[in-house]
Amino acid sequence: MSTLTDQLQKYDGKQILILGWGREGQSTYQLLSTCCPTANITVSDQDETALSEWQKNNHSLQVSTYLQGLNSYQVIFKTAGIFGGIPELSNFLQSGGVMTTQLNEFLLAYKDQVIGVTGTKGKSTTSSLIATLSVASSKHTLLAGNIGTPVFDVGEQVLPESQIILEMSSYQLDSVTSSPHTAVFLNFFPEHLNYHQSIGNYLAAKEKITGFQSQDDILIYNQDSPEVSEVATLSKAQLIPFSYTHNLPYPQNIETVLTELEQVQLPETIKKWNVLPALLASQSFGLSVEQIIAALHTFKPLPHRLETVSSAGEITWIDDTLATIPEATIAALEALPRVDVLLLGGYDRGISYQKIIDVCVTKRIPAIGFFKPSGQTMYDLLRQNYPEAVWPKMKVVESMDEAVQFSLDHSSKGAVVLLSPSSPSFGQFKNYEDKSAQFRIAINKLTAQTSS
Repeated sequence: MSTLTDQLQKYDGKQILILGWGREGQSTYQLLSTCCPTANITVSDQDETALSEWQKNNHSLQVSTYLQGLNSYQVIFKTAGIFGGIPELSNFLQSGGVMTTQLNEFLLAYKDQVIGVTGTKGKSTTSSLIATLSVASSKHTLLAGNIGTPVFDVGEQVLPESQIILEMSSYQLDSVTSSPHTAVFLNFFPEHLNYHQSIGNYLAAKEKITGFQSQDDILIYNQDSPEVSEVATLSKAQLIPFSYTHNLPYPQNIETVLTELEQVQLPETIKKWNVLPALLASQSFGLSVEQIIAALHTFKPLPHRLETVSSAGEITWIDDTLATIPEATIAALEALPRVDVLLLGGYDRGISYQKIIDVCVTKRIPAIGFFKPSGQTMYDLLRQNYPEAVWPKMKVVESMDEAVQFSLDHSSKGAVVLLSPSSPSFGQFKNYEDKSAQFRIAINKLTAQTSS
């Protein structure tokens, strides 16, 4: 019997509501149904049509109307995307109900084995690098969390010797009451304000990665970020700072690896922003410099992060759709030797885009296509704040086909086209995967037409 199962059995016999029926909610249902056989489990989701379709194939599934009758339950398992501060959930808690999440329960069971990684950008890559190094040390390694695998999906695989690496989003951290043994806080920029409602709330959620740590735990943090440094001053954990702008002292093996990174074929953004915190987080693995370099050679960059997806038309087409804030696009522009066409824009979360516009002008990006609605904001900012003499070729596009055609019109042999939105993808697209897929389809279609 696993420690997680032991942890969850306190809910056996309870009236439980699973709020949210995506992948995480379904994972919660499967595990609770097994380890809490006498619990009465009901599920609810805002998309009641989709939930009804599930019920047709599983007649034992009990379904309730979204956010209705919550006081008839004793326990709510909330999925990460549902804000815990909405009035219905606040009233539920005030009436004595218990609200918890997958990550909260998992940390309560396994925190001493967990390396948790958070930050506005770079979480997935850094988590994956740490997992790669853990595997290289022959540890039994589990990688889960916001990276795409619900933590309950790996709960039954945890062994006493397992090393668990979890990517942790602010949505997930917002409801935890425990922190991982080793916390890695990469950076902090304005993001997800539509969910958290203020920058202060967003930082408070992120802070929980270390907020419940003790002096026996470790916080690895970015000294360059004022907000992250502020969080570190409040932490009870042992502090290990890192910096991209100052020469801090690191263990000799890390210094040696950093000097030998040029021999490793990795994108420059990964070398600059992700390798250092991953090395610090893996110090306990006992790897030699040679083993670390060998492991980095095997690392496969994640999709949609400066991923070259085509060389059609003798043009390099790069997918960086997970660059959902200006700082991520700026990092891409700093890493690439040249960008001839930049495709910006998507959903507008109300953050400032002045920074990316300034960088585009400073770097003299020759052509920019803008996806609405945030692209319209960026387009207007550029026109309002800079004289026409320094404007790039630019256009607000209505579709991916139009964006790719614009790119072709302003590209010659050897050009680089970068799709790096500085915004989330939904709006004109279902999500970043849809945007990326449409990018590839449009490239193949339009370059084939051009060459025929």
